[in-house]
Amino acid sequence: MGVWDTYVARLGSSGDPHGDPLRVSRKEHIQSRMRRKITASLSYQKVCINKTMRQVAIIDKSELDEKKLFSMPNETLPHGGIVYWNNSVWLITEKDAHDEFRTECVMRRCNHKLKWIDQDGVLQERWCIVEDGTKYLIGERAGKFVTIGDARVGITIGRDPDTVKIARGQRFLIDDPDATDVVAYQITKVNRFFHAYNGEGVFRFILNEVNRTDNDNLELRIADYYSWFPKTERAKPDIQTDATIEEIVEEAIERAEEEPEVIEETGVWI
Repeated sequence: MGVWDTYVARLGSSGDPHGDPLRVSRKEHIQSRMRRKITASLSYQKVCINKTMRQVAIIDKSELDEKKLFSMPNETLPHGGIVYWNNSVWLITEKDAHDEFRTECVMRRCNHKLKWIDQDGVLQERWCIVEDGTKYLIGERAGKFVTIGDARVGITIGRDPDTVKIARGQRFLIDDPDATDVVAYQITKVNRFFHAYNGEGVFRFILNEVNRTDNDNLELRIADYYSWFPKTERAKPDIQTDATIEEIVEEAIERAEEEPEVIEETGVWI
């Protein structure tokens, strides 16, 4: 029996190389070794990912707001998931499809919590990455000219059943938490294929600066808030102007003349 015949016989009837006992044994050995090395390294961290504690390895990249993220052997990580680590919130923006031994991802630091009212009138909020969007060169055509807004931003946000409903034309309030002159933006381009695979990943939206409206809630940072929850006007108090002393006396005299018996009985005429 030749070498190839021996290999085929070892695979069995399925012919699947992943079922090769020798390969499986070597894979388990490598994974066990990787687990020991990861937990013993300075890169080993315990982090919260999508509200679940996980053991991972975090490696620096050239960009300070980006990190490489490695799962423990034979584990996976959610593409588009939110990572809470080192007093910051991070978004898993990329995920390697080759995850036979462990999962390798890239996570980026979030800098804004996006808030909006969805189609059912429910308040939604998600951590995201807001960055300069001028490089995307998105404008609005008006006649023969292309008019460009004062500002443009790009948003990277995790894919989920709520963010998949975000659509072109939707408005948001995006600014520093302490800013007073809050800036409003409107989506002009939707890219739902930006690092999204097999039902998970991240979306990219491009937004142009637009004017605020009276329906925007600046305190909560939610655009079009009062379209769903109208402002309740306070009832105007029934304010009556006090009468002058002359008017009070005149009214009392008239009453005394009309109802002398009441004045005589009570002894009060003012």
